[in-house]
Amino acid sequence: MSEALGSWFKGFLEQVRIRKRQYLLGALEIVLSALTGFLVAALILYFIGYDPWYIFEIMLTYGFSDLGYLGTRAAPLIMTGLAFSIPLLAGVFNIGGESQLYMGALLGLYVAYVTHNVWLGLIAGFIAGALWGGLIAALRVYRGINEVITAIMLNWTAYYTIIYIILVYLPNPKQSHLSVQIPVSEMISYGETFALAVVGALIAYFILYYTDIGYKIRVSGANPRSAVYAGFSPKTAIMASMLLGGGLAGYGGTLIIAGVTGSIDTTMSTLYGLGFTGIGVGLLGRNHPIGIIFSGLFFAGLIIGGQWVELLTGAPPYVTDTITGIIVIALSMPYAYRLLVNYMGRLGKK
Repeated sequence: MSEALGSWFKGFLEQVRIRKRQYLLGALEIVLSALTGFLVAALILYFIGYDPWYIFEIMLTYGFSDLGYLGTRAAPLIMTGLAFSIPLLAGVFNIGGESQLYMGALLGLYVAYVTHNVWLGLIAGFIAGALWGGLIAALRVYRGINEVITAIMLNWTAYYTIIYIILVYLPNPKQSHLSVQIPVSEMISYGETFALAVVGALIAYFILYYTDIGYKIRVSGANPRSAVYAGFSPKTAIMASMLLGGGLAGYGGTLIIAGVTGSIDTTMSTLYGLGFTGIGVGLLGRNHPIGIIFSGLFFAGLIIGGQWVELLTGAPPYVTDTITGIIVIALSMPYAYRLLVNYMGRLGKK
């Protein structure tokens, strides 16, 4: 076992050495993009009557001061970022991370509540998200239905179905606006929540870059025709990527329940939007599991800091949302542009 780990570590260092120039250019791109984003945001803040320096000071100070809370807020974003990025590597645009997160949260809550075992809940959440993602992939592969259309419809289907289930079958007898509650003694800590998210990202990294199916996912997405010539099935790659991505989103949904809320409210306020936010997290992390860990933390810090800006300055939510959006767009735009160019190039070759 130790020899295998040693061999893997040496291979990792060799990969870093070979790609050192690529990594340095990527780091420079991120720094310049961040500076551009903050500069544009500062100009907007100045012209609408706010002190940019004071706003940024609040965002960065309060957003990244409590590392335990930061990691907990980042955990589901890391998972939904992976739910978007892994299928994208296979050439699939998965915007269904939202509903995959919902389904994982629901089944994870139910299993943890019934069994009083949050670890079984996490497994159940992964399975629920994987099956929901697999449904989207199956419709794409076997019926030719565009995954974006399917995901949009299933997002709303899951949203209202879960609200109905909570109200009718899983209501909290003491608090009507909540579902049943996982026993507090069974919930996991903030540190464990983030650690489990990191473990999920590292497993995804290993699968993508050190297994046969991961290689097929990446090759099929980069050049489907080459994959076919090599004997790979792009359909298998699509199914595998959506099962894995959907499973991680569902796992992230259960992490929220198991580590933060313990229940689901009837407005889905603790879950809503995290799947869509994962798209930005995935792009910001350059569709790489390790990068997504850091982009999830950065995004969570901006969200937390934005809430403190609203609290301390009385600024309306659209101000902080605008700031966060500009910074994230600036950081994601160069990579998103390259993805679009590559995608259009593949279309031109068909």
